[in-house]
Amino acid sequence: MQDSLWRRGLLGALAAPVILALGLAAAGCGSPTDSRSSTPEPEPKPPADTTSLIPSQGDPAVLDIGAWNVEWFGSPDFDPADDSLQLARVGAVLADADVDIWGLEEVVLASQWEALLASLPAYRGVLVSDPEVAGGAASYYAKEQKPALLYRADVARLVAARVALPEHDHFFAGRPPLEVELDVTLNGVTERLVVLVVHMKAGAGADDRDRRGAAAGVLKAYLDTTYPDRKVMVIGDFNDDVDTSINAGSPTPYAAFIADSAAWSFPTAELSEARISSMTRYPDLVDHHLYSNEMRAGYVAGSARVVRLDEWLDRYEDTTSDHFPVLTRYAPGSQPGS
Repeated sequence: MQDSLWRRGLLGALAAPVILALGLAAAGCGSPTDSRSSTPEPEPKPPADTTSLIPSQGDPAVLDIGAWNVEWFGSPDFDPADDSLQLARVGAVLADADVDIWGLEEVVLASQWEALLASLPAYRGVLVSDPEVAGGAASYYAKEQKPALLYRADVARLVAARVALPEHDHFFAGRPPLEVELDVTLNGVTERLVVLVVHMKAGAGADDRDRRGAAAGVLKAYLDTTYPDRKVMVIGDFNDDVDTSINAGSPTPYAAFIADSAAWSFPTAELSEARISSMTRYPDLVDHHLYSNEMRAGYVAGSARVVRLDEWLDRYEDTTSDHFPVLTRYAPGSQPGS
């Protein structure tokens, strides 16, 4: 989540996976907290299923979409310190979750990404710096935090991939969005879906919030112009909430999207209203999903949720990530695709 170079040290070695259940998060952005208080950590319980790391989060009848910041994934310079353990845990979670499409953030080394793909034979994916991503190599360097898209090979087919809005690199803190077009087939219905994976500017300062607002402005203008009648999802680490900003006393930087409710919706807003967090230490929901109105009829009401992986994985923050996955679901064929 962060573009500043701080990290907590590794607290200890891996212990056995613990407990079961999806829960409410007790955390928020990796910046100074606002006035919300954290939720106490749940008491450990014995695992109910020893054959999987976590229970499946997918439903074969619908399209499951997830966003997960996998904190400095593969970085030799920042925590989590044990990159092999992080790779094993992230791979196991993705395999067990059985979600159709994932937007991942903070993938650092291409070799770690390739090892992850090799461990997930049911999936294909693109890292923003891959050769097939137009403009990717020019926008991202080797050890930079990168967005990536992962998709089930039996559900989606890659049509095109590019970097969006590289000319506004400053607003996006050097991380312009990964834009991917997919043909998605579910229950015999094939539709074209545009997915953008974002990792917005971090920090709770006024300038940080303003840069996120500027990024939101150019992103909305681009999407409104480029895809006026297409199914579009924007997923990832927004580094701010959509009710109020993490910059105390300020409105959300995503107000332009929220004001245009006829065209855009944050299904994750219901989690913000419920004071659910997507991080391990801070109280706000900063990982979001945003969809165009063409997706609205397909949204499965109430399906937005945070998966509290720390309820299964011991020392989760120190070995895996400081963010939790955020998921939503969509019924296929509910609106005409393009």
